[in-house]
Amino acid sequence: MSSCSNSQTSEASNSGQETAQQKDKQIDFENAYIVDVRTPQEFASGHYEGAINIPLNTVEAHLDEFEGKEQIVVYCRSGARSGNAKMILENAGYSNVINGINQSNLEKLEDKQK
Repeated sequence: MSSCSNSQTSEASNSGQETAQQKDKQIDFENAYIVDVRTPQEFASGHYEGAINIPLNTVEAHLDEFEGKEQIVVYCRSGARSGNAKMILENAGYSNVINGINQSNLEKLEDKQK
């Protein structure tokens, strides 16, 4: 039975990833509010063009900055911190949040949409 349970868990995770990837493909790069949740030092070393820096540990203190945004895209270096930022924002009531994973992923998605 445990293998059945693991299989279902694995399938649920995979379908969740597909859903996230489908959402990523729908990023409105012209109007999305793109937020780099890395540290200011990491941000200064290079970031996605047009992104703003709100480090993960300050997202809750800056919730008002996300209000009225049609689409919010968060990213970091590996997708872990941006995943946490996405959860924080969704727990605060935002439903239009996409984990863009990292700068490279965002650039690839933008190129595919052109």
